[in-house]
Amino acid sequence: MKKLFLFAVLICFSVMVSENAKAQGGFGGVHAGSEFTNSGNLLLIGGGGAWVINSNFYLGGAGYGGSNTLATSNGELSSIGYGGMMFGYFNEVRESVRIGGDVLAGSGGYAIDDLEEGFFFIEPNLKFWYSVNSYMHISAGVYYRLAYLDADAALNQQELNNFGVKLSLNFGSL
Repeated sequence: MKKLFLFAVLICFSVMVSENAKAQGGFGGVHAGSEFTNSGNLLLIGGGGAWVINSNFYLGGAGYGGSNTLATSNGELSSIGYGGMMFGYFNEVRESVRIGGDVLAGSGGYAIDDLEEGFFFIEPNLKFWYSVNSYMHISAGVYYRLAYLDADAALNQQELNNFGVKLSLNFGSL
């Protein structure tokens, strides 16, 4: 799985470079989100940033950490964190309003009681951006995280495969 992910990243980057990509700027900011799990709501805090290419595409990264604990079927989920590479696209619908989406893919880890384990994930996001001014942007989105765990993991995939919502405050150029 790691080799396949790295191969996909290299292909995407090669295509962008070979198509004479023009950098338009970049953005970064803070993110807050909530996931709807079988055990309750998981609150996430994080951040991310990206390089805007050809006015519509972006390439960057993001990371999140859980800010509360949850009781799961195998014990208390005391911490969770994940992050990775982000590839996205947006389109300006009208002045100051954009819609689009991205895919965040990478790895993370969690702790249940005293046991720590890792996972890989792919997280598609649908987003809506509103530009307050030329350098400050508010976004809201929905996502679904699809996690890949070891066969003997303490959590099952359904406890990490969740829908969620995110709110972001980004600074920079879109």
